[in-house]
Amino acid sequence: MNSKKISMKNVSYSITEGERNRKLLKNVTTDFEGGKITVISGPSGSGKTTLLYAMAGLLDRVEGEIHIGNTDINKLSAKEKAAIRLENISIIFQNLNLFSFMNVEDNILVPLYLKNRTVTEETRKKIAHYLDLMCLGQIQEKKISNLSGGEQQRVAIIRALIDDPEVVLCDEPTASLDSENTHQFMETLVKISRESGAAIIIVTHDARVFAYGEEKVTMVDGELFDDENNVI
Repeated sequence: MNSKKISMKNVSYSITEGERNRKLLKNVTTDFEGGKITVISGPSGSGKTTLLYAMAGLLDRVEGEIHIGNTDINKLSAKEKAAIRLENISIIFQNLNLFSFMNVEDNILVPLYLKNRTVTEETRKKIAHYLDLMCLGQIQEKKISNLSGGEQQRVAIIRALIDDPEVVLCDEPTASLDSENTHQFMETLVKISRESGAAIIIVTHDARVFAYGEEKVTMVDGELFDDENNVI
């Protein structure tokens, strides 16, 4: 069994609006397994992005348990959560946060630089392998600013997975891509998810992305439903 996964038990999150308390997440209990892509869809305001932020440890006062490995991140301090994010979680937002003044390889290596890790020959071979897997060729020395939007998205995937995270969280990663680049993005994400064993969770409105989910769930009013419309 793949040990890379994220588990949630009775996770709830509320915000205060004036005198009213509004629950954005309602007792969510589920596991997101490693080596699989789980796609979460649902209407705007249903709690999808809130769920992603809770899993990333970016929210305070989240009720319930969120386990990454053996660690319940809800029991950690802000500093400890930041350390868990750095070591175990990668996030791909709509804004890719790639550095235009850096070349492709340096952008991919940013997570290792942040952790003061030594860049080994094995790591460089892994980058070359992933670039080939994504049909990008050996573009390590190219500046990010010289790549198309679709190519930049694929570089962002490699950066997210280069240091073997347990969890990869994606927030509307194909929002700015056309159909061809969306297909390429998802095909390569599927390939690398199987190789890396990471649990990959994608929040999206994009029906093209939903089709690639090995696990498909829908969020409505802070609750998750499976494909048979059962609350999970």
